[in-house]
Amino acid sequence: MALPLVWLADALRAAGLTVVETDGWRERTATSGPQPAPVGVLEHHTATPASYDNPAPSVQLCIDGRPDLAGPLCHAVIGFDGVVHMIAAGRANHAGEAKASGPNPGGDGNTLYVGFEWDYQGVDQGPSPEQYAAALKATRVVLERLGRPMDAARGHKETSVTGKIDPGHVDMDRFRAELGNKDQEDQMTPEQDAILRRLEHELLGPRGPNGEIQGWHTEVGPRTIVAMLVDLVNKVVANQQAPNIPAQAGAGDPEAIKKAFQALPPDQAAPLLAELVRIQQGRQLTPEQYAERSQQ
Repeated sequence: MALPLVWLADALRAAGLTVVETDGWRERTATSGPQPAPVGVLEHHTATPASYDNPAPSVQLCIDGRPDLAGPLCHAVIGFDGVVHMIAAGRANHAGEAKASGPNPGGDGNTLYVGFEWDYQGVDQGPSPEQYAAALKATRVVLERLGRPMDAARGHKETSVTGKIDPGHVDMDRFRAELGNKDQEDQMTPEQDAILRRLEHELLGPRGPNGEIQGWHTEVGPRTIVAMLVDLVNKVVANQQAPNIPAQAGAGDPEAIKKAFQALPPDQAAPLLAELVRIQQGRQLTPEQYAERSQQ
């Protein structure tokens, strides 16, 4: 008899994901309890550092299991590069005892959930943009197949009775909101979606354990690219004055400007900074004006 999730690889591939089928995954199952009758999808991280050069180091571990827990440990591993590696079509030991979460009941999590392991470290490392985008698409495929709402996607940290933290650096409320935003996502190719997520990552830095914006670590504390640009602009304003132009009475104090920018959330500060750049570009002297001023 075919195992319950033998359809999974074909469904993910039909959605545009790159899928690798490991040998024997269609017959692979844990023997620790009944087969899955899933009502949701559970998101995990593997706790193994990954990279674009080594995007899925945990595949064999998820097949074989650990000394303290027999494999398989999930139904699929989502690599750092967004490639999905199929692990098992039957029961997987990924969830343990689960408490009720969202629309999903409590009970045997290995029966209640399809389990996706995102291959990244999870404490000092968050998921890659490609990985996050692939997890969104894969999760949506499963929930649509099961006829379940998008909020049936849960993080292990939301169902665990033992204090699990995975998936680290992922805000599950935001993840579920993006699951429900299918129309907008469908207007972009997976490559375009990954590019946008990488730009966000580079501008705002890796997110915190709960998905919050935390910026990059610098000598002056956590700073987003926007905040660092504001610091740079303020330093120029404070230290430079155009020749032959007297300071205006009542001009804003650079520290006050800096504090005002810092008080703004990035999504407000970025457009304001762009507008300041536009204004400054409009004030830029033409070569003719510069030559004329130099002769004065």
